[in-house]
Amino acid sequence: MRMGWKERVWGYTGAGGMVQGFAAGYFAWDLLATIQDIDVHGWGALAHAASALTVSMIGFRPFVNYYGLNFILYELSTPFLNIHWWLDKLGMTGSTLQLVNGIALLATFGGSRLIWGIYQNYGMYTDIWRALHTPGELPVPPWLAIAYIASTTALSALNVYWFGEMIRAVVKRFEKPSEIKDKQEKRK
Repeated sequence: MRMGWKERVWGYTGAGGMVQGFAAGYFAWDLLATIQDIDVHGWGALAHAASALTVSMIGFRPFVNYYGLNFILYELSTPFLNIHWWLDKLGMTGSTLQLVNGIALLATFGGSRLIWGIYQNYGMYTDIWRALHTPGELPVPPWLAIAYIASTTALSALNVYWFGEMIRAVVKRFEKPSEIKDKQEKRK
């Protein structure tokens, strides 16, 4: 079935609701865990958890449930991030396995969060704009549109920032000590 903007904005299915329910549960836990250890996770992780929980909860209204499901694909990179962390803890920093995993992490993060995510954001912005400005349609409460757009925009901004940080971290892990020393001397 081909969906138009009305179905993408107001549509809801039980299967989609179940997926969003799982996501909401995960992001509720993530938000509580981040608040509990904010000094470890940082303010960016708090913004991520709060924004992701907002997006997953708004889908139950129903409102842009279609896009909430698409945004869950951001998490394709999470297993590679967890593997990367574990390789550090197991003393395998800089290993071939970490290099291969780092490439997979960057590829899935860039593909799912940046390329796919920004593409989906554009569609979501366009559909919400139509819903807000089409006479005779169901009214969209402005607070709802603002909450969803602000949350997804914050997530995209964090993803761009984190992608740059990930590239720097991966490059740093595989630099030779002499290259690090040369860079430090150039900065002086």
